Amino acid sequence: MNTGLSFDEYFELKLMPLKRADDAFREAARDTRDEMFPMETGNAAGHLGGRGYACRRGTLDAIVAQGIVVPKEPGLWTRAEIDAAAEYFEECELFVPYAEMCRVLGCTYGDFFRALREAAEQASETFGRQVPADDQLFVMHRFPPRGGDLVDGEFVGGHRALISFTLCDDVRERLERGEGV
Repeated sequence: MNTGLSFDEYFELKLMPLKRADDAFREAARDTRDEMFPMETGNAAGHLGGRGYACRRGTLDAIVAQGIVVPKEPGLWTRAEIDAAAEYFEECELFVPYAEMCRVLGCTYGDFFRALREAAEQASETFGRQVPADDQLFVMHRFPPRGGDLVDGEFVGGHRALISFTLCDDVRERLERGEGV
């Protein structure tokens, strides 16, 4: 198991709109997914960043120069080549701060976003309006309070942490008064 998002998790958790969204937006997300590849190097770096990897264009240029991952067509990255780069970043533990937080907490970046989306969807349903999946609106909970460590894709010294979110008190109060967030 990886700390960062797989491509399928990226699609589910980052591209796909929340359940309350109009079907046209869901269809647009599927169209975007189907037309993503090949990606230019800068876009590939941004995509990998969205999946939780500390990646910039120069980072991809460096792994190409070192022969770690070499796109068949210079400057254009296929899904397989991007996934290979993600695996390399996973091995090197090159994560964006939130993904590193997840690794330290004993969960995956996907666990974090899945729980956040679920909390946003539940709050949206409860209050009858769209509540964004923004971690600044919620309090994060981790169970058990002390989990294990993610080592070579496996949790050791404890159990995989479960992540959940509840609305911040001030946000819940604003929503109860009918105000926006």
